[in-house]
Amino acid sequence: MGGPKAFKKLLAQKAIMMISFSKNKLKNFFWTWRQQHTRLPICPSAVVSDLFVWRSSDQWQTAFELIDIPSLFEDAIALRNVLIIFFNKNGQYLFEKKIKLLPNCRNTFDISSLVGKLYGEMGTFAVFHSETLPKIKEFGSFITERGYISYKYLDSPLRTYVHGNFDAVARCRDGRLQLLGGSSFLYRVYNLQFCFFPDHDYEIMVVNPSSVKQKFIFGIYSYITKNNISLKILNIPSGGMQLIPIRVKTMDAVRVIIKSHLVLARPLVFSFKNHKVNVFHG
Repeated sequence: MGGPKAFKKLLAQKAIMMISFSKNKLKNFFWTWRQQHTRLPICPSAVVSDLFVWRSSDQWQTAFELIDIPSLFEDAIALRNVLIIFFNKNGQYLFEKKIKLLPNCRNTFDISSLVGKLYGEMGTFAVFHSETLPKIKEFGSFITERGYISYKYLDSPLRTYVHGNFDAVARCRDGRLQLLGGSSFLYRVYNLQFCFFPDHDYEIMVVNPSSVKQKFIFGIYSYITKNNISLKILNIPSGGMQLIPIRVKTMDAVRVIIKSHLVLARPLVFSFKNHKVNVFHG
C-alpha cells in the first residue's frame, strides 16, 4: 500500500491533469465560440445550396448534375422546379433561371449554355430546390443541394467531376438570400491536403461564402525544406471568388497554406498536365 508520499504524488498528477484539461477547454472555447463552419439559415423554411463555380469560355464548358431531392421523401411524382441563380466573380447577382426536374432520376444541365459568354469567363451559381418539406423541417433540417459539377477542358472527351463543398447560401421563400459561410474573429490556417508538383500547372479557386469581405494570405512552402517561397495577398468580396494560378518553379514539390478569417477556407484545385485537367477539393 502507498504511504503519504504516494498519495501526494497522486494528488499532484491529478492537479496537473486538471490544469491541462482546463487550458485545452479554454483554448477550444476561443476556437469554437460562435465560429461554426456554416451558419443556420434565418428562415425555417429556407432551401440551401453550395456556391458552385462556373467556367464558360472557348476553353471551358461547365455542367451540373442533380436529382429531385424532395421526391426522395414522398411518393408524389409531380414535376418540381429548381431555381438556378447566377453571380459574377465579385458575388453580384446576374440573373436566375427556373428549370423543371424529372423526379427519381439524374438531371443534367449545361451551365455554360445557360450563362453564356456575356458575364466573363467565371463566376458562381446556386441551385435551390422548390421547397423544404414539412417532414424535413420537423428535424430542424433543410433541403440542401451539393450535387456534382463537371468541367470539360478544350477538346477532352472526358469531364472531370467534383461535388459541392458545404452549405454556402440559403434562400428564403420571399427570395432573400443569406450567405452561410462561418467567419472567425481569429485568423485560421488551412493546409491544403495536396502536394503541388513541378511537372503540373495548377489553378486554385477560392470562394468567399461569408457575409463580409475576406483577406486571404496564400503562402507557398517547400515540401522538403519547409522554407517560404512566396506570399500572395487577396481581398475577396462577400460572395465573390478568385482564381490563383500556381506554377511550381522549384525542383521539389511545394505546399500551399491559406490564412484567413474563414473557419474553413477549403478551395477548388484545377491540375493541368498535357492538356488534361483534374479538379478536386484541396
